[in-house]
Amino acid sequence: MLTDKVWNWCRAQQLLAPGDAVTVALSGGADSVALLHILLQLPLRVSAAHFNHHLRGAESDRDEAFCQELCAVWNVPLRCGGADVSALAQLWGTGVETAARKARYDFFGSSETIATAHHGDDNLETLLLHLTRGSALRGLGGIPPRRDNIIRPLLCANRREILEYLAAHQLPHVEDSTNAVPLCGRNRLRLDVIPALYRENPAAADAALATAGLLREDEALLEDLAHSLLRTAETAGGWRVTPLAEAPRPLRLRALRQLLEDAGARELSLRHLEAAERLLTAGPSSSLNLPGVILRRQYDLLCTAVKPAVSPLEPALLPLGGVLPLPDGWTLRCDGPHPHVPGPGLHLVLDTPPLVRSRRSGDRLHRSGGTKTVRALLIDKKIPAALRDAIPVLEVDGRLVAVWGVGADPAFLPRPGQRCYTINLYTKEGEVQIL
Repeated sequence: MLTDKVWNWCRAQQLLAPGDAVTVALSGGADSVALLHILLQLPLRVSAAHFNHHLRGAESDRDEAFCQELCAVWNVPLRCGGADVSALAQLWGTGVETAARKARYDFFGSSETIATAHHGDDNLETLLLHLTRGSALRGLGGIPPRRDNIIRPLLCANRREILEYLAAHQLPHVEDSTNAVPLCGRNRLRLDVIPALYRENPAAADAALATAGLLREDEALLEDLAHSLLRTAETAGGWRVTPLAEAPRPLRLRALRQLLEDAGARELSLRHLEAAERLLTAGPSSSLNLPGVILRRQYDLLCTAVKPAVSPLEPALLPLGGVLPLPDGWTLRCDGPHPHVPGPGLHLVLDTPPLVRSRRSGDRLHRSGGTKTVRALLIDKKIPAALRDAIPVLEVDGRLVAVWGVGADPAFLPRPGQRCYTINLYTKEGEVQIL
């Protein structure tokens, strides 16, 4: 029985215990409805939360209404929220899926246990997606049963078991029409590859779950060993180069990542870690400029330093369809006009070139819910104080249009298909900078 299987999994993974309070992330789809129904059969205090991404028009609103009706019938406390995720993706310069995940988990919060409906097939898809794109061991660990306050009680079940449970209990649910469209990599895996794997091995999801668990254990061990290596190398003022250079490469790269992240580095890639690794065999006085941190080699010592405050911006016009050089080798580039399509960058409807400058005392940005000071917005986004004067603020006729990486005045945001300009911020290495 699926209910017993899920409860045994939760107990074995220490996800839930009798009497615990848990909030189900309820989308209204088959998986989350099954999860809610199962947890209601267990000795738990269950509530639900629904987040409307406003990505599918009337269908998104239908999903929210369905969740409200379902929870009313089942007498489940429900908390609803939502955001224009497409607009957030533009403001943050991320993909829609990334923006949706961030907005959703921001809404759920960190003060309660949140149960999501990820199941065994989702874990299998994640493994395959990371494998096809290239991944270190951490990525091949799949979806963990717990991450902070997020738990996955259904990882022990596959999609077929969930659909059979829905049918057996005659449970209503809604369908996301985009799940059947093979537009993204995950959907193509779900529709084409996963069925082929099940034909090869009917227990493919169970095998992937077990494999991912073993790989997470391996990764945890390597992380612990890398931490011990760092402690061995640590000395007054930094870390001795020799122990790091002589360590096996898997430990060396992990130790360097831990060292840099502890010092405040952000969004480290394998390319960054390999550059840090080369510093171990570089000249006795070398340095490396990394996101958020400077790593220095001083003879047989590695040292880190937070990057000094970047230069503030002198007011200047950003040419429509042109480029504006910024201090420290950065560049602001404006492309267009072109019909609006969601994607990286800041998408704005502009008639005149915006003035680009640093923040000023008293700056306020119009938002959908009113206005808020730029200072408060930068704090909300946890942008370090040392970087705040280098954040481009865009202004037209004395009115703030946008603050890079923070938000834009809704009056300047395009509708789907409306002609607009796309603005991106580039580092001196030519990389798009996402704050």
